[in-house]
Amino acid sequence: LEASTATPKEIAKMLVNVPSASLAVGRELSTTSMRRLEELGNHYDGRIPIHGRLFAQWLHLAYPRECPYPHVSGTIRPKSAKAWMEAGQPTTASREEMQQHVQEGREMLSARNSTDEDVGSAWWSMEEELVDAQAHYWEMARRADKGPWRITMYTFFVCTAGAALMFSSINALHAMLRGYELISIKRLSRWARTSLKHSM
Repeated sequence: LEASTATPKEIAKMLVNVPSASLAVGRELSTTSMRRLEELGNHYDGRIPIHGRLFAQWLHLAYPRECPYPHVSGTIRPKSAKAWMEAGQPTTASREEMQQHVQEGREMLSARNSTDEDVGSAWWSMEEELVDAQAHYWEMARRADKGPWRITMYTFFVCTAGAALMFSSINALHAMLRGYELISIKRLSRWARTSLKHSM
């Protein structure tokens, strides 16, 4: 993408050509994935920040086996593998156990009259956490035709130009007055000498 933000179409076009361990190149994004991506685009007025929690959440929806779910900060207490084993918890699962969890999830969706397309609705959250929120908002303002960035910079340049003009005028006036003062002193000195000669 070569940018900190991108449109839903740009993201979708790029990701369909990115292979993974479980997904092939040239696949089509699911209806749910595209709907969620458009939802993020609308939330950010067309350009989605890619260094944030919401986009990471969408990546988990598109690549559930490769991209972990980004929990909101402070909502979980993850344990390291060492701490997990020290607590006597199992670190592996059989195929039957994994299939059991999958089946339980589908049964839960079925009880809610949902389908696999809505599998992300239960855990989908619109809480954002940007890596650099200030940089993102400045970038958005810069892209806007009449954003705060343009107004701020315009005001700054106008004030700078006005201050420079004012100081230039003051310096010119000061130089002019100083020159006038010197001329006046010379004239006074010349008049004094002339008067002295006449009096003698």
